[in-house]
Amino acid sequence: MSKPKKGKRFVYSLASLLKVREIREKQEQDKLIEAERRLREEQQKEKEMKAHQAAQYSELQQMLGETDELPDMNYIKLRKLYIEKVKEQVIEQEKVTQEADKAKDDQREKLTEAAKNKKIIEKDKEKTRIEWKKLMDKEDGKFLDEIATIGFESKRRQAEEDEKRADLRRNESADVEEDGAGIS
Repeated sequence: MSKPKKGKRFVYSLASLLKVREIREKQEQDKLIEAERRLREEQQKEKEMKAHQAAQYSELQQMLGETDELPDMNYIKLRKLYIEKVKEQVIEQEKVTQEADKAKDDQREKLTEAAKNKKIIEKDKEKTRIEWKKLMDKEDGKFLDEIATIGFESKRRQAEEDEKRADLRRNESADVEEDGAGIS
C-alpha cells in the first residue's frame, strides 16, 4: 500500500500504474470482443458448410432414387469425391471453430486477470485516500488545538496583566489614602 502524504489535495503516488492497468483492461476487453466476433464468424461458416454438405447428400440421394436407370458411374464417383472433400472441410471448420472458442475463453481469462489487477490498485488508492483523509483530519485537529492553545494562553496572559494592573491600582490607591491620611 502506498503511503499518504500531507497536502491540500489527494495525490495518489501509483496513479500512473492505475492508468496503465485501466488501459490494459480496455485492450483485453477489445481483444475479447474481437475473439467473440471471430467465433461467431467461424460458427456461421460451419453452419453454412454443414447446410451445403446436407444439400449435396440430398442431391446425391435424389439422383440415385429418382430414376430407374443408374446415372453415369464416373459422375457418381466424382460426386462422392466432392462430398468427401466437403466432409473434410466441415471437419476442418469444426476444428477452427473449436480453436476460436478456446481463444475466446483464453481471452476472457486474460480480461478477468487484467480486471483483478486494476481492482487491486483501485482498492489501494481508496485505502490510501482514507489514510490521507485521517492524516489531514489529524493535522487539522493539531492546527485547531494550537489555535485554541494560543487563544487560551493569550487570555491567561491578558488576565494576569489585568490582575497586575488591578493590584498596582489598589496599591496606588492605598498609597494615596495613606498619603492623604498622613496630611490631615
